[in-house]
Amino acid sequence: MTRTAQLLSLRSEINIDATRSSMPLEQFQNECLRPILKFQNNLIVALFKAQIQTTEIPTKGTALENFIKLRLQKDTVLKNTLVGVVLGLFTADELEFFLQHKNDLSKRILTMLVQRLGDQI
Repeated sequence: MTRTAQLLSLRSEINIDATRSSMPLEQFQNECLRPILKFQNNLIVALFKAQIQTTEIPTKGTALENFIKLRLQKDTVLKNTLVGVVLGLFTADELEFFLQHKNDLSKRILTMLVQRLGDQI
């Protein structure tokens, strides 16, 4: 089995309306990023929690989301580690697409990370 086949077999199915026409970045987000984030969820949450152990965390809502955003903006090592957790499960073709749209897709990854972490911290 090739690396690509192995990586693709790890990904969860995500129910998305297939009849909806979407842009290439949105398709990439739904077909690649979301399944990887779902697969890596426990690792992502554990890494984030390990970095904020000694920090007072807001309890919920907008304050928590702002805390997570600010933490990822200020702590570039943490941000790059979390993004790397996602990139490490890309196929070669997906990495090539990501590199062509790096800025837009990085923003999408960070937005999804903030949302995911906010729901679970």
